[in-house]
Amino acid sequence: MRITISGKNLDITEGLRSAVEEKLSRLEKYFTPDTIVNVTLSVTKKRYQKMEVTIPIKGHIIRAEQESNDMYVTIDLVEEIIETQLKNTGRN
Repeated sequence: MRITISGKNLDITEGLRSAVEEKLSRLEKYFTPDTIVNVTLSVTKKRYQKMEVTIPIKGHIIRAEQESNDMYVTIDLVEEIIETQLKNTGRN
């Protein structure tokens, strides 16, 4: 699984990068090593911390988007949403 992280109105610190990679690495069991995971971290006009994840796989797209007051909470929420989607589609 290859994770690409970009930021909008936000500098991607090493701490944020590590947190995203650590959380999303829990999903590796669902994907092949060449699966690309696109992550965008941003700050909205209302100052919410937002995370968007898009994973294109075999004609489908796994996608989750969440925002909260804390980016680390947002990362946790998005990981849970994606894992739930994967379990519901039988990719376990």
